[in-house]
Amino acid sequence: MTECPRPLDPIDADAVAAGAEPVFAADAAVHGAACAACGARIEASRGLLAALDGLEGPEPALPGLAERVTRLRAFSSRERRTYAIWNGPVLLTAGLAGSGVALLTLPALTAADQVSLGAAASAPLFGLARSAGRWVADLLALAPRGLEALSQGMRGEGTLGLVALVLLVPMGLALSRVLVRAPGRK
Repeated sequence: MTECPRPLDPIDADAVAAGAEPVFAADAAVHGAACAACGARIEASRGLLAALDGLEGPEPALPGLAERVTRLRAFSSRERRTYAIWNGPVLLTAGLAGSGVALLTLPALTAADQVSLGAAASAPLFGLARSAGRWVADLLALAPRGLEALSQGMRGEGTLGLVALVLLVPMGLALSRVLVRAPGRK
């Protein structure tokens, strides 16, 4: 089969296969009849439509699926403060920290072993601090370019720039109200 110099858009092939009006090329049905490659694409769409029409209704949900789904929504502020939810992770973290400290203070380890274990334990903290420093440096390097791109976009669309400036006032008022109320919440 040879390549078509003007291939049909998949949406047009699906429309012709379904008997609807093509979206992009008004002569898609005529072109599909004359071109072997596009005709094959239309026939593939017809086959897919026939297979989809042969399907039955939706499959019933698995029994007990709702009980197996762990979380579908974010934690509320009350749930975040509830110790029962965080009991397992907190105990695991405390156990790991306690066993690490106990391992470092064991008298069976020599001073060199304790130092090497301490260095190995602190390596992730150094990596975290290093990545945080790089993140700040990248943010500071990209901020001027981002602001420049934003200002160019606003200059190109004068109306958008004016609307953004006008919307800064209510956003500032809303932010100030949020910041005033934040420390007082319990």
